[in-house]
Amino acid sequence: METGAPSVHTTDRGTLLAEQRTALAIERTFLAFERTLMAWVRTSLSLISFGFTLAKFFQYLAQQRGSPVVGFWGHTWASDTVGLSMVGIGTFALVLAVVQHRRRVLAMRTQGLEQQWNLALWIAAPVAALGVFAFVSLFL
Repeated sequence: METGAPSVHTTDRGTLLAEQRTALAIERTFLAFERTLMAWVRTSLSLISFGFTLAKFFQYLAQQRGSPVVGFWGHTWASDTVGLSMVGIGTFALVLAVVQHRRRVLAMRTQGLEQQWNLALWIAAPVAALGVFAFVSLFL
């Protein structure tokens, strides 16, 4: 046997280690995608809930005064404009984040990612539905 030439045992072990490291790298990437989507869920939920609260607060002020709320520089703001905008932005951002997440996960499947239960998508779906409900209730 020549010195420096890898043995069959070393090559098999090296291949096994490389495959394990690749599988772990793919798993870490998937979990990073999950964390990113959960961050978008938190951000969107904050925008949706704050926007809904703000819209209801403006409605309350308009009812108490009996007139629309006057904002900066004398502009009259409709009671729902700011809140509706925030709810819409939050919902739209969450939908885009879900689409982006889904595309990336599908791309990772071509790299060897196994089919997995995706908790972040299960959380994002009801939050997006909440955003749509809040948007429609404020709009109507």
